[in-house]
Amino acid sequence: MKSTRTKVEDNIVAPTNAELAQNMVQLIQTIGSVLVQNQHQQCLKNRNDVAKLVAKRNPPCYLGQEDPLILEDWIHTFDKLFDAINCPADQRINTAAYYLRQETDNWWATTAPTLRQQPDFSWETFKEAMRKRFYPEHVRAEKYEEFLHLKQIGNAKKILPRARES
Repeated sequence: MKSTRTKVEDNIVAPTNAELAQNMVQLIQTIGSVLVQNQHQQCLKNRNDVAKLVAKRNPPCYLGQEDPLILEDWIHTFDKLFDAINCPADQRINTAAYYLRQETDNWWATTAPTLRQQPDFSWETFKEAMRKRFYPEHVRAEKYEEFLHLKQIGNAKKILPRARES
């Protein structure tokens, strides 16, 4: 078989088109893998940056108390914090989950695999799951009953008629 190499100078032989094409493919693959590695490293750096920004603000941990005020305060704190640091949506759940302790940490460890399989799983879905678990129906019913039986005290009887007249 005849070689298609051409002699450029005395001891230098020019590569064939096939060899050039193979070298180009290898070069492109190498560049592609370097870009992927850089992107992966940047992603890890961004995650570390978010974790550091959150940690600097010393957010509260949630222990799993069945007190809606504590739960809502915890959620509200993280909502504000994530907005303030422009936390990417895909990092909110893992970042907040780091601040779950005791019962909530155990709950998340067992629930996370199932919840994460949902195609629309998001920070909002995570908060709904937290409310469902740690602000259960019997506590909601108790709070509703408390609300229904609130009594006005003090000058409310005098103030309300005046307010209605205005």
